[in-house]
Amino acid sequence: MTFQGFVRAVVFDLGDVLLTWSSNTSTRIPSKVLRKFLFSPTWFEYECGRITQKTCYERIADEFSIEASQISEAFAQAHLRQKPWLKVYAMSNVAKEDFAALSANMDWSLFDGVFSSGNAGMRKPDPRFYQHVLHEIQLVAGQVVFVDDKRENVLAAQTLGMKAFVFEDDDSSIRNLETVLDGPVAKGCNFLYRNAKQFNSITESGISVADNFAQLLILEAMQDLSLVDVSWETKETWNFFADDLDTTALALTTFPPEETGTIVCLLDKMLEYVNPDGSIQTYFDLEKPRTDAVVSANVLACFYTYGRGHQLPHTLQYIHDILLSRTYIQGTRYYPSPDCCLGFFTRLLNSSPHDSNLQETLRPLLESRVQERLGEKGSSIDLAMRVISCCILGINCTVDRRTLLDLQCKNGGWENGWIYSYGSTGVRIGNCGVTTALAVKAVAASAAFEMNSSNGHT
Repeated sequence: MTFQGFVRAVVFDLGDVLLTWSSNTSTRIPSKVLRKFLFSPTWFEYECGRITQKTCYERIADEFSIEASQISEAFAQAHLRQKPWLKVYAMSNVAKEDFAALSANMDWSLFDGVFSSGNAGMRKPDPRFYQHVLHEIQLVAGQVVFVDDKRENVLAAQTLGMKAFVFEDDDSSIRNLETVLDGPVAKGCNFLYRNAKQFNSITESGISVADNFAQLLILEAMQDLSLVDVSWETKETWNFFADDLDTTALALTTFPPEETGTIVCLLDKMLEYVNPDGSIQTYFDLEKPRTDAVVSANVLACFYTYGRGHQLPHTLQYIHDILLSRTYIQGTRYYPSPDCCLGFFTRLLNSSPHDSNLQETLRPLLESRVQERLGEKGSSIDLAMRVISCCILGINCTVDRRTLLDLQCKNGGWENGWIYSYGSTGVRIGNCGVTTALAVKAVAASAAFEMNSSNGHT
C-alpha cells in the first residue's frame, strides 16, 4: 500500500466559493444569512467583476439591513479561519478574456491558486485539466477534495481518485465538506500546526529533551518541513546524543541532503559498522559496540531506499530471524514496544515495495506477527504504528483504529507513548508530536484502506 496522506487541498469551481468560508464565524451574522449573501444577484455581479468589493458589501448591507462593516468582518474572519495545513484553489471553465475581466475586481486572496480553462487550454471534465492542476499544486489525487455544481465534473474527479462531491444549494454541501475537513485527522493536523517546531521529547521522569530523531519521525509522517526545525547545514552524520547510524539513516531517507556524493559517502561509511551476523552497530564509534534490531532495520531501509539493500544480505536475514523467534516481544535495547518494533520492520518492508527478495523474505512473517497483535492493549503510539503496519500489509484493523480514535484528546492531539528508551538506564522517552503525527497518518491510511476494500480494491 502506498500512503497518499490526508487531505491537503480543496479545489472549488469559482461559483462555489462559499464553501471555503466557515459556517461558524464569530460575527453576529447567522451562517444561513451569510450563505444567502452568496446567492444574491449583487454577489453574482461581484463574482463577474462588474462591481467592486466595497460596492458589493454596501449593496448587500442595504438589501439585508446589516451594517457593511459586519459583512466585511464576516468575510475577513472566514479568510482567517482557513486551516494552516489546507490549501484552497479555484478551478473554472472560463475564457481568457472573461478571466481577465474577473481578475480586475475579484479578491483572489482567498485562494492559493486559480486555474482557468482559458489559460490551461483544457476544460472540465477533461481528465488532463485535473491532472494539470494536480501537477501544479504538487499533490496526488487522494490528497484533494473537489467540489463542483456539475455532476459530470465531479465524476471525472472521482475517477482520478479525488474525494469529490456535487455542490447543492443547501446545508448538505457544508456538512459534506465539514465531514472531511473537521474530522479526527483534521483536528490532529490543527494540533500539529498550532504547535509546530515546539515538540520536544519528554522522559518518563519529566525531563524535556530536544532530539533530532523525533523531528525526523514527524517530518516523515507529515511530509511538511514547516512543522519541524531540522537542517543539514555542515552535518555529515546525525545524532540523538552521540552521532548514530539510526538517526543518520532516518535523516537520509526523510530529509536527504542535496549533494548525492554526501549520501554515497554516508552509506559507504555505514558499511564499516556491520557485524558478521548482520546486526549493525548503533554508533559511529567502534569503542561503543551497541546493537539493536530496530536500528539495523532502519539502516537497512535506508540502503533499500537508495537501491543498495543487496549489500546487506546478512542484515536482512538477521531481521527475518528476529521475526521468526519473536524476540521483539520484549522490546529491543532502544525500542521497548513490540508494536513499535513491528512498525519499523514494516517500514523496512515498505522501503522497497518492488524488491522481490525483501518482500519474499519478510512479508509472510510480518503479516503473521502483526496479525498476532490485533486487539492487544497499547498506548497511542503502539496503536498508531500497529494500524500503519496493517495498512501497509493489507490487514483489516477496524477495532484497533477505533481504539486509537477513542484516545484522541480534546485538543486534537494524542498523548505521547514511550517510543524509545536510553540503552544504559532504560528510561523511556515519548513525544506527543510524534504520536499525533503517526496517529494522523494511521487514521487517514486506514480510512483509505477501508474505502478501497469496500470498493473491491486492495
